[in-house]
Amino acid sequence: MPVNSTDLPEQISEAEGERDRRWMRMLRALGLLLTAAWGLLILVWAVLHWIILPHIDQWREPIEQRASRMLGQTVRIGEVIVTSGGWVPALELRGVELLDAQARPALRLPRVVAAFSVQSLLSLKPRFEQLFIDEAHLEMRRDRAGNLFIAGLDVSGPGDDDPTLANWFFRQHEFVIRGGTLRWTDEQHTAPPLALTDVQLVVRNSLRRHELRIDATPPAEWGQRFSLMAQFTQPLLAPSGDWKRWQGTVYASLPLADVGTLRQHADLPFDLGQGHGAVRAWIDMEAGRPQALAVDLALR
Repeated sequence: MPVNSTDLPEQISEAEGERDRRWMRMLRALGLLLTAAWGLLILVWAVLHWIILPHIDQWREPIEQRASRMLGQTVRIGEVIVTSGGWVPALELRGVELLDAQARPALRLPRVVAAFSVQSLLSLKPRFEQLFIDEAHLEMRRDRAGNLFIAGLDVSGPGDDDPTLANWFFRQHEFVIRGGTLRWTDEQHTAPPLALTDVQLVVRNSLRRHELRIDATPPAEWGQRFSLMAQFTQPLLAPSGDWKRWQGTVYASLPLADVGTLRQHADLPFDLGQGHGAVRAWIDMEAGRPQALAVDLALR
């Protein structure tokens, strides 16, 4: 049946009107979704600022208990306070201690500042934009059997250990230690414990990348201040703390070191009994294991 040409403008106008109405319905639905999202965000913000944060110190004991269960060691927290009144809050923990099996402080954190991320507020998961620790004191030890203990925690166990803590740590955006001290005791060597001072540590994590830098000052007879840097990548869908699937490069720079003293604290990859000078090393890592080593020596 032939179409009357005089009806075409009306049909086109009706089609355009129906299309405009569909767009309006879509925009209205999108506006409702955005309004609901903002309402949820404001509700979370209000509960956090008006109900939780003003009474945050009352949560100190539950936080201690949860942290103790997670680590398997006793955790003590002296005080919890709010240090920011802005849109995204920050918490300050003072007098944090982690006790070893003999109830001795293996980790002391005088001051910890935790800045929440917006993602943490939306997902209600403890993810921080930055964890900042001032003047931390850490104890590290290797026993005669080769087991490594950090802050009293045995980190040399089998690969099927609970990865909860490592996954949580390597999901945080930035971790910073300023002005820390580290005491290293190696029972496989006869040397006295090694104390490092003015330790500066920065760890940055993203979806697939992990970057680390450590600067520390050894005792005067050991050498000058040194640096250790590392960059790693991981598979896209791998857990954040599954370091056995990482690959990347570790770089160490010792501008002035006493090789004889250094050998008392570490197993060196070269056979040299004594000497003074600079040492640089690059280690390629694959699946959490060293695959290649390059060493640059300038020794007397």
